[in-house]
Amino acid sequence: MANQKFRAAVVQTLASLGDLDFNIGLVEKYTEEAVRQGARLVVFPECMNTGYLFDSEQHCAELAEPVTGRFVQAMARLCKKHNIFIASGFTEKDEQKNKIFNTGLLLDPTGKIIVHYHKQFLATHDQNWFELGENGCPVVDTELGRIGLLICFDGRIPEITRNLALQGAEIIVDMANFFAMDQADMWVPARAYENGVWFVAATKAGVERSIYYPGGSMIVAPSGDVAAKIPYDTHGVITAEIDPAAARNKSWCHLGDRFQDRRADLYGIIGKPINETPLGDILDQPLVPEKTVAKAAAVQAHATQAVDSLENAYQMIDHTAKLGVKVIVLPQFFGCPTWLPGLEEARTEASRSQAHIARVSSIAKTYGCVIVLPILESRQQQIVSAAVVIGPDGEAIGRYEQTHIEPEMKSWCAAGNSLPVFDTPFGRLGVLLGYDGMFPEASRVLALQGADMIAWCAAWRRPQDRALLTVPKAEDNRIFLISANRTDCPYPGGSFLVPPTGYPQWDLNIAAPATVRHGAVMPGFMNLALSRQKFMIPKVNMLRNRIVSSYGPITGVVKNQDEKAA
Repeated sequence: MANQKFRAAVVQTLASLGDLDFNIGLVEKYTEEAVRQGARLVVFPECMNTGYLFDSEQHCAELAEPVTGRFVQAMARLCKKHNIFIASGFTEKDEQKNKIFNTGLLLDPTGKIIVHYHKQFLATHDQNWFELGENGCPVVDTELGRIGLLICFDGRIPEITRNLALQGAEIIVDMANFFAMDQADMWVPARAYENGVWFVAATKAGVERSIYYPGGSMIVAPSGDVAAKIPYDTHGVITAEIDPAAARNKSWCHLGDRFQDRRADLYGIIGKPINETPLGDILDQPLVPEKTVAKAAAVQAHATQAVDSLENAYQMIDHTAKLGVKVIVLPQFFGCPTWLPGLEEARTEASRSQAHIARVSSIAKTYGCVIVLPILESRQQQIVSAAVVIGPDGEAIGRYEQTHIEPEMKSWCAAGNSLPVFDTPFGRLGVLLGYDGMFPEASRVLALQGADMIAWCAAWRRPQDRALLTVPKAEDNRIFLISANRTDCPYPGGSFLVPPTGYPQWDLNIAAPATVRHGAVMPGFMNLALSRQKFMIPKVNMLRNRIVSSYGPITGVVKNQDEKAA
């Protein structure tokens, strides 16, 4: 069913701890303003009925309400009065279960609760007084479009947004208490871009006891572009026009499709508890931090149309290894003079693969390093895009065949069928080639396979590929990400290493400005102790805390959008 465009509103405010009347007044006040601006959907932050920083579990229970209480009644009255949808975070007392949940509610214009969501990924404070969510990832069809809900830290777990999107959600409502700007300014656009969905994210601004909420309420388009945003440290309402149809088109900026090009057959490990994965065993292994350090680098050099470009690239690898770098990552199609080869060019390049391997193996053996070399190889009538991981003895440690193939290459390039991790003297290494990196499941699989570091041999097409997919890939999985990008692709350069903890500054233009110079070497220091523990903050484990029982849409075969609509 085609839905018409409509206006959505996000509200940035600050609930008062324990003052229900005041908080209902905030909802009434800002709903009136949102309606004045033409909004049909109004979104409020997390725990709006109670505030958030309770004294104790008992204090939280005393302030919590059932969904039949005064706060939800007030929401229902406003929905009926203005013929709108309202979503709000809500501290819920489930009297039947005798549990307290951090809840998100969506009410329709009749005042009926049509989505009742429980927060799944609980922050440290959440765990002090809330139960783990029990309602899964519900999605609902409405006259506005298909809507799903999540709450704040849920956006840090890529499976939650993916789950909603694979169920057809076109609009994802995020009710938040963002503590840091990166949660809003990077993760909200990243999840929108990964999944091609609208995000309508409302958060608080101000100080509640010991916590400072900077703000960051925004509406983000499926392209990852911010359509509207409320300034930091202010209260108010902002609206933007939502076109649900834009979220039904899952193409990237080229021929690829976010959902059709997934490899669900490779993602089964995502649905397993951590103790049933290789990572579960690895995390129990002792490690001496001083003995597990190494320098890594992305070498932004490859063949081009210029004379001697390939020889110059070899020399830059040699210079890098000579200076003590122990893990070297090269851009996609390293020996190919164009960033996206056609079949004949690929065949020519495949005939040179052994020469590339021999030359790079000599460098690795001379300096005792590991080099990730992307190549093209012949296989009967097809070509294989692969990466050879060459060890310090000059021999191949392993070989990875690209599993997510560039759409332009699918007719002649054979896809691999596994996402392996290789043991090296400097840590466990996974590889992503080009288009692989556009799918969050691929890096998640490598993390669960026990990767300490992931080499992304890239040829980026849009600024968002670097700005929105790199740091979340590292932080979501608590791994080192070594991204080596070509300099002749649509979005050139910007190679860099992202640590498992990301950067203090969310804006990569400030934290790690993109270097476009051909031949640039972008080094970083790796301490595997950082990637051998998966905590973001105390009690918040990025891999253990996932509710894998709800990940069926991710690990199963997903129907295309036309089949869903039929």
